[in-house]
Amino acid sequence: MRKKLEGKLAEEILTNDDLQEKFEKLNKDDSHIKNENLKSTQIIYNSIRGFVQKLDKKEKRLLGQQISNSISRHKKQRLWAWVSSSAAVFILVFGVYMFEQQRDKDIIEFANNITAQPKDDNTRIIINGKEEIEIESKESKIEYLASGTEIKIDTDKKVEQVIEKEEIVYNTIIVPYGKRTQITLSDSSTIWLNSGSKLIYPAGFKGSKREVYLEGEGVFEVSKNEKKPFYVITRDVEIKVLGTVFNISAYDDDNFSSTVLESGSVELKYKSNTLLKQSKITMVPGTMAVYFTESKDIVQKEVDTRNYTCWKEGYIILHNESMLEITKRLSRYYNVSIVLENESLKAKTFSGRLDLKNSADIVLQIIAETSNFKITSNENEIIIN
Repeated sequence: MRKKLEGKLAEEILTNDDLQEKFEKLNKDDSHIKNENLKSTQIIYNSIRGFVQKLDKKEKRLLGQQISNSISRHKKQRLWAWVSSSAAVFILVFGVYMFEQQRDKDIIEFANNITAQPKDDNTRIIINGKEEIEIESKESKIEYLASGTEIKIDTDKKVEQVIEKEEIVYNTIIVPYGKRTQITLSDSSTIWLNSGSKLIYPAGFKGSKREVYLEGEGVFEVSKNEKKPFYVITRDVEIKVLGTVFNISAYDDDNFSSTVLESGSVELKYKSNTLLKQSKITMVPGTMAVYFTESKDIVQKEVDTRNYTCWKEGYIILHNESMLEITKRLSRYYNVSIVLENESLKAKTFSGRLDLKNSADIVLQIIAETSNFKITSNENEIIIN
């Protein structure tokens, strides 16, 4: 058994169930392993044994990659010295990574299992992934009591929800294109959800943290609770806050996601190409962080935050924004198809304030008055040429 293992690399042993089982027996029977490669494997294995046993196939593959990459960066003659001095640091970082992955796993798994998407109909609340409640109003308002067992909808409807003691029950709000909603969670945090958005959240917050999952766009006003930090998880980033106001845009059909911080302080974690690379930044008020999904790069800049949060008050402010981005935003907001017939129109820019209380035709006509194009419309489509 020892000879079969001596020819294997550390990453092979630690990520293969059969080899790991053989190595475990060898490790128990003989703590005086002399083979240099097996000694390296022994140090890493003994330090992360608890984590390795809980990893799924994908996570084991990532672990093997990281071990291989780390070892290849050091000369062979210095391998043992490197393992002895760096194993503790490597294990600590990987352990923190795995702890964070496990912490977010429940709500992410729930989000992945919710297949319902925004449609051309009413706003919907899905109770515990099962019961659906429809809301017909264009601008709806939802409020949870502190217990999470009673939901107030607009001014005329109440819904009772049964929650067992210490049970975490996830609810989902789906806001179709053309509608918006304001929701106050059981911890008194308020979220304004823009058109085409989906929010997953617990009816009542249990434990030492508050977590929600967002697809689309939302302005968050988080109630302060230093003992129970608030996390917003999206496809690409995770934002940790104690109490603050910020906007997140994370639509699935965009190749980026953005976070704009109006007040307070947030820590933003994002996906990177390297498993153990520190991939987080701390934002300060008046800044915007844009994460690009494909390149996994993040860029920060100073902005006027009102330009990114004012949509919840019924208007938007534009500064040299392209017609392509403007029409995408208006199409979501009004739930109408907007077609740019000429390719050159996509790059044209516009600055100004648009009152979203007006119809899509009127808003676009205001833009047309300052530019050289005309607008025609038929049924649910607006054509710009």
